[in-house]
This record gives sequence, C-alpha cells and structure tokens, in this order.
Amino acid sequence: MKKWFCSVAGLSLTLAGSLAAYAQTPAVPPPSILNIETINIKPSANGPYDKVASQYPALAKAIKDPMHVLAMESLTGTPRAIYLSGFDSFETLEKNEEWIPGDAEAEAKIDALDAREATYITEVHHTIWHYLPDLSNNIAASDVPHSHYSEVLIFHMRPGHVDDFAITTKLYRDASLKSGQNVPWATYRGMLGVTDSYLVLVPMKSLKDVDTGLAHMKDFAAALGADGMARMNKLTGESVATVEDNLWMVNPEWSFVQKSWIEDN
Repeated sequence: MKKWFCSVAGLSLTLAGSLAAYAQTPAVPPPSILNIETINIKPSANGPYDKVASQYPALAKAIKDPMHVLAMESLTGTPRAIYLSGFDSFETLEKNEEWIPGDAEAEAKIDALDAREATYITEVHHTIWHYLPDLSNNIAASDVPHSHYSEVLIFHMRPGHVDDFAITTKLYRDASLKSGQNVPWATYRGMLGVTDSYLVLVPMKSLKDVDTGLAHMKDFAAALGADGMARMNKLTGESVATVEDNLWMVNPEWSFVQKSWIEDN
C-alpha cells in the first residue's frame, strides 16, 4: 500500500500544506506533484483496519522504502483513509513507484499485509495533482509537522468553467488579507484520476483554528463587500458543480515520514 473555514453563500473555504517534501522548513514550497491514495473503509471496520495500517510504517522502514507518506483519517463523511506523497517531478514519482524491496521475504510481507487490509476496505482510488502557487496563500507560514488536522476541499468544476476557479480564489484571498487574515493554504489542480477539479489543503495545529475562522467571518464579509459577495456567489453558482469538504486528522501510526518530523513532535 503506497500509500479550507469561512462559508460565503455556497463557497466553503476553510483555509494542508503537504508532505515530507516541504516540511523540513516552512519556507520550502509544497511538492509540485501530489499523489493521493484514498481508501474507503468498511462500516465498523475502523479498528481492524487500524491494526493492519499501523504495521506498514515499520515494514517500510525495515525495507528502506524511499517513499515518505503522510496518512490521515476522516473525521467527517464516510470512514476513509488518505495517504499523501509529494514529488518534485513525475520522474521522481516514477522512480519511487518502480522501486522494489529486492528480496522475496520483504515482498511476501507486503503481500500479506495487503491481503489482510483488503478484508476491511471497499475501494482504493489514486489521484495525482499539480501544485498551483499563484492560487495558494502564505505557504511560508505553514507548519505541517506540527499540524494535527487538515481541512481538505475538492472543487469539481462545470465543463467550460475550470478557469473561473482562479477568479473566485483571488477574490477570496484579497478579502481575506484585507480583513487581517493570512491563513496558509495550498492549491492543486487535478491531473490524473480526477477531471476538472481543484484541491485545497489547509493545515491546522488544532481545531481552535476553526474557531478563529468563525470569529472573523463578519470581518471577511465586510472586506468582501456586497458587490464582491454578489460576484463571488454568481461565479461559484455558475462554475462549481459540487464541493467535497471534509475534516481529517493526521494519524502518525499510519504515516511513514521523515525522521525530522518525528523528532519535532
């Protein structure tokens, strides 16, 4: 297994940084390529799944797997797990995907864990996303190694309206900054396994960050103004087909991250 919060008339953006590739220092940008594996867990099978998923990191360390993975479990929606891996290029992704342990015993252990895991899941879905710095915000302030939660939003755009997402995001960002908020978020555009979609990742050290966002909703609305609000509502209504908005909690037991992350926590 290789493994944004202000509501404005239908546009939900709670302002994840990302992964091992840029968590060494907040100043390093998110990875250019983001690979996400989503696993749907059977109802009432969270416990058994947890026991199996917790065994992968130790095995990955033992066999010197080069791919670092940040794992999160859903706190909203259906029971799911997501595994995020970051790469600076598709060439690097290819090298990681083609890596093999090199011995039959290690491969047998991986196969055995995969077989046990399969008992507790219903579906596995892989998507690949490309980082958009112009539609992200204040990445330098991200502190992913100390972020225990993330809000993950996926905007599925209507055909012919994909580019409207940039206009809406910039409207939101300008009003947010005008209201005194400079929350970090990273934006990605779907490349493979997903069509006409954008992903927004927002890191949170604790859920108190959501309370802070709620406290500033009036300030944001005032900064956006009536005309700005009307424009944003019109744009989102015309361009966004659906939005997936979920809260996730980092699961360190399922993650295989850089040593510096572990030391920092």
